[in-house]
Amino acid sequence: MHNRFGFLASVVTVCLATGSLVAPCSAASEKARTADVTTVSEDTYRTGWDPDEPGLAPGQVSSSDFGQRFSTPVDGQVYAQPLVVGKTVVVATENNKVYGLDSATGAVVWTKSLGAAWPASAIGCGDLVPNIGVTATPVHDPATGTVYLTSKADDGADVQHPNWYVHALNATTGAELSGWPVKVAGAPVNDPGRPFNAYTAMQRPGLLLMGGAVYAGFGSHCGHAPYVGHVLRVDTATRRTTLWSTVTSSANGKGGVWMSGGGLVSDGPGRILLSTGNGTSPAAGPGAKPPGQLGDSVVRLGVNSDGTLSAQDFFSPSNAPLLDLLDADLGSGGPAALPDDVFGTAQHPHLLVQIGKDGRLFLLDRDDLGGRSQGASGADKVLGTFGPYEGVWGHPGVYGGEGGYVYTIGGRGPLRAFKYGVNGAGLPALSDAGRSTETFGFASGSPVITSTGTTPGSAVVWAVYADGSSGANGQLRAYEATPADGTLKRLWSAPIGTASSFSVPATDGGRVYVGTRDGHVLAFGRPAGAALTGRPVRSGDTPTGGGPGHALATAPWAADPRLLERARRSGPPR
Repeated sequence: MHNRFGFLASVVTVCLATGSLVAPCSAASEKARTADVTTVSEDTYRTGWDPDEPGLAPGQVSSSDFGQRFSTPVDGQVYAQPLVVGKTVVVATENNKVYGLDSATGAVVWTKSLGAAWPASAIGCGDLVPNIGVTATPVHDPATGTVYLTSKADDGADVQHPNWYVHALNATTGAELSGWPVKVAGAPVNDPGRPFNAYTAMQRPGLLLMGGAVYAGFGSHCGHAPYVGHVLRVDTATRRTTLWSTVTSSANGKGGVWMSGGGLVSDGPGRILLSTGNGTSPAAGPGAKPPGQLGDSVVRLGVNSDGTLSAQDFFSPSNAPLLDLLDADLGSGGPAALPDDVFGTAQHPHLLVQIGKDGRLFLLDRDDLGGRSQGASGADKVLGTFGPYEGVWGHPGVYGGEGGYVYTIGGRGPLRAFKYGVNGAGLPALSDAGRSTETFGFASGSPVITSTGTTPGSAVVWAVYADGSSGANGQLRAYEATPADGTLKRLWSAPIGTASSFSVPATDGGRVYVGTRDGHVLAFGRPAGAALTGRPVRSGDTPTGGGPGHALATAPWAADPRLLERARRSGPPR
């Protein structure tokens, strides 16, 4: 996992202060995606797309020597996506243990204990048993070499009084930085009468690092009340914390930010996008005037000059009250922003996709989310609604090559590919282009995509398969990313043991890393030193072959001038 859009680092974003809020500036800011952090789903757009992987092209994955490279046991279940920091794989477990593993061999380099994990029996929630420790994917700051993560600790007066902490660890040694951890406490700025409740609160979404602060979203264990969805901000320099709530105290609470582990999205400085679960729905109204009640919504937050957060825009389906009644959370799925250099039109250049339990895929404008019931005759004001398909627990994956694709995995359905295009009215659109012949069980993970730049035929979609909520018969699967005759061909699969719910694999340097519920970290790839081999995937495609020492001019990423320029400046992608 690395600075995957480094070739766009020269893009400059200028933001002006307007009142107390940071102005939206240009949501087209590619800088947001190029932030040099190691994070869930590869980037702050949460696309899951890693374009620097010639060693994971279809020809490599289909080779006879592609397989498991190591399986390292760790103390506790692994729900958080592994991070790859240089040659170290950082892994956190539900027993509040954090590991630094050698990325090539899996050997344990360092171990850090964050204290006693909290027993799930204390609240009677069977979603994650027996212990709650680190569940959300951490985030790495390469500027300081720090990994930030959250943990729940059984260190209160009794098990009914646990604490949530934000930790800051040295990625090389695992040592905690001075002045850390920071305890999560206090009341949200928009609801000062209802303080944070560490007992019912659960932190599942992947962390976001933006502008010198770490952000985390909170929901609830099994929906146990009382709870309110929160977004936490921790200033990494001062360690000052601030909270924002999705639903204010005039309502019954809820509106959890859980997103099945998907990360908080940022598409530019001072901008955060997220989705919420069941709770009091917003009244019908324009998106630019968010109410205090934002259950079953996509919300865009702005960071104020004093570090506090405010809602700037929202979208909620016109039938949101019914979704709440049926427990059909919009927020079971996390949003994914679509890369601005591939997707979008002059009128709508900044797009986002969202899908939840009811299986409708919404295509939204990130600068004008649409409010609630603002379309014709009270319908949704969106760029497009597709489906319904299967309900999704996770978030879409995005590939920016070959015209652009979006992928979803149904809770009990196939891997689907949606092709980007423009409809007859000139609006951005998605079409159902193909699907896998196999289905995925409930609790399977979100898709990630590897490719050699935008070279045709080089992309592979990876996903963790779970056979229901137990995670039994877990597999890592790989599929060709572009459908042939409406079918996404499976290239390869391997057993991984017991899969963690909504697990997301990590990709780096020709390897794929997966953490499991039965306490292992596995790496898959070809043997060290294996030469790249390739094959034309379809007529007219650029082969993905060549050895590690081949010239830049004939490199498989040379078809993309942006990646070629990056290679000239800093060497070939890792």
